[in-house]
Formats: sequence, C-alpha cells, structure tokens
Amino acid sequence: MAASLWAEPEIEFGGVLSAGKETKVSLTDKASGLSRWVKLGQEFDGYVVAAYDAPAEVVVLTKDGQQFRLKLKDSKVKAGGAEPPPETKQAILMNLRRLSAAADQFYLENGKTQAMLDDLVGETKYVRKLEAVAGEDYRQIVFAQGKPMTITTANGYTMSYDP
Repeated sequence: MAASLWAEPEIEFGGVLSAGKETKVSLTDKASGLSRWVKLGQEFDGYVVAAYDAPAEVVVLTKDGQQFRLKLKDSKVKAGGAEPPPETKQAILMNLRRLSAAADQFYLENGKTQAMLDDLVGETKYVRKLEAVAGEDYRQIVFAQGKPMTITTANGYTMSYDP
C-alpha cells in the first residue's frame, strides 16, 4: 500500500519564544533529531512556518499548498508530593518552557550540548529573571540537549518538561 501523499509531517513543535514583534518556534525533525528555532516565514525541513496561534498553542506549517497544524508538545508531570494548584503548576511549566527555549538558543549560539543555569539566567542572558513559585530550585536541573528537565517543589511534587 502506498503512503499518503499528504501525510502529517514528522515534525514536533516543542516551544515558542516571543520578543516584541518577533516570534520563533522550536521545531524538531523526529526522524533525524534535528532541532532548530525558526522565525515565522522561514523554512524548516521543507515546510514554511506560516503562523503561530498563541491561544491554541498551535504552529501552522505549509508545504506545496497544504497546511498542517501542530500542537505544542505537552509537558510530562510525575506524581510526588501534594499536587499544587493548577495556576502554580502552569507557572512552573512556563518557567521550564522558558528555560528550555533559552537552553536551545544557548546550544545553537555556542555549539554546546549542555548548559548551567548561570549560562541562561541573568540581566544580559536569555532569561532576565526567574522566580520560583513553590520553592523549586532550578539549579538542580541538568540542562542537556534533548534531555527532559525535572524540577521538584519544596513539598516534593515533581514536574518534568521534555523538550
């Protein structure tokens, strides 16, 4: 049986960075593992990044007149201590996403596959300021390209974000 001509792309949407009027999305070719930050209008793996729908957390790719909508990859949460309220979990997840995006940019600009928190956070760095929401210590994270980031709150609840 022949493969469909318009099969869904083997691309994963892993993050978004917005600074002023510029938006970049993190895309990964699932087959090759190639990951790159791409501006709206630029091409990745034969697809053009046409739009980003922030409320829906969806990036729109086009190729040969065909449109594809990719949902932002979900984080993976592990059970541990008492589960914090949804707004606290969302704030921690946003911190992890920001750090993941910063780490990806650091890897790209510096030709490295690992980083320390001090490489990413500071007044002149990728993330100016990072605040713990539930007593979590972001220094405990191992920043390694393609590896999940795991954080534990002060009461023992653990969350992971898999970039």
